[in-house]
Amino acid sequence: MKKILFAFILLASQTILAQETVTIKFIRPSKVQGSAAKIRIIINDNEYVLKNGAETTVIIPHDYSKPLLVEASAGGTRQSYRLRAIPSEKYVFETGFEFKGIYLKLLEGKELAVGEVVHKLDTAKAGGETTLKVDKDGRAVGFTIERIDESEAIRQEWLSRGGRIKNESVLLTGTYFGMDLKDFDTHVDGYGGGISAYQNWINLKIPEFKSGISTWNSFNYGWGIDMLLYRYKLNMDLSPSGSVDMSVLTLSYPISANLGWTFGIGKFLDQGNWKGVALTLKYKPSVTLNMVSTTSTIKMPEPLNTTQTDYSSDTNASINLGGFGVDFEFSNFTATMNRLAPTPKTKFSFFVLPPVGDTPLFVSISLGISWYSR
Repeated sequence: MKKILFAFILLASQTILAQETVTIKFIRPSKVQGSAAKIRIIINDNEYVLKNGAETTVIIPHDYSKPLLVEASAGGTRQSYRLRAIPSEKYVFETGFEFKGIYLKLLEGKELAVGEVVHKLDTAKAGGETTLKVDKDGRAVGFTIERIDESEAIRQEWLSRGGRIKNESVLLTGTYFGMDLKDFDTHVDGYGGGISAYQNWINLKIPEFKSGISTWNSFNYGWGIDMLLYRYKLNMDLSPSGSVDMSVLTLSYPISANLGWTFGIGKFLDQGNWKGVALTLKYKPSVTLNMVSTTSTIKMPEPLNTTQTDYSSDTNASINLGGFGVDFEFSNFTATMNRLAPTPKTKFSFFVLPPVGDTPLFVSISLGISWYSR
């Protein structure tokens, strides 16, 4: 039963406020073999350097109409992977050196199956776009409607002038999970959702247009809070011994801080195109409060004809003062800033997986809003 609850929460937690991008984390384990060599990750003409034992997370613009080419290069050898990305999915790759040379493999993240497609419906006249996702058998259906927020004008002005800007976002989610447990001759219902709120301030010093080397930097700080509530219940008929009703409620309050500093050094190829190296240092400490309560009712048949209800609860808190990270990338100014300050959008998503055979019924709905202000 714990595995079922874990799977339900894991599925529910995957619905996040996403832009038209793919989030990919690259890990290079610390190994003696090839430790002195640098590995270059190449995606859409952008390069990211990984030293031995390092890791980095990148956010890549992607329209999902075709596979995304991911390449790892070092010492004259190159490995490639064509990623069939799914909207709102996160991916983790591992790279490094082995006996045959450099390797690149996918560790986490689901891809589109063979025959599975992502359609984009043109809604430009309405100021946004709709994405429709259908699986290869035509069973699971989901759609996403996005609209760029009016505060994008504030962000564009900030990108050209610099200074201080505030980014805020709110995400509402709701899920339902239903599954028949044939081995126990019972049915499990799970449902829940949550609200997430984030605020982040960014202070940007834009690069000065001139010949030769130029620099820029940005400093960001902010915080975020989530309230996630999930519940599942079931009834088991233990005839002739009686029956058991069980209900489990979980409540989680993650609170996190966010500090980051990015330094870029490079040069202008022309007045509107700066390219160089960007180093990002980030720190995200967090505090999480978890509460779990369980109620079970046992009904005994005749001649006892009694009912016994038990209640138990557990509360714990955890503090993570770690969360340090370093990103090092070869990119242009616009691509780097789109990662640090993404386009503000309103996004509505809906997904249904009907129960067919052993497949559970799963329904997910979410509404996310992000915006900028001075």
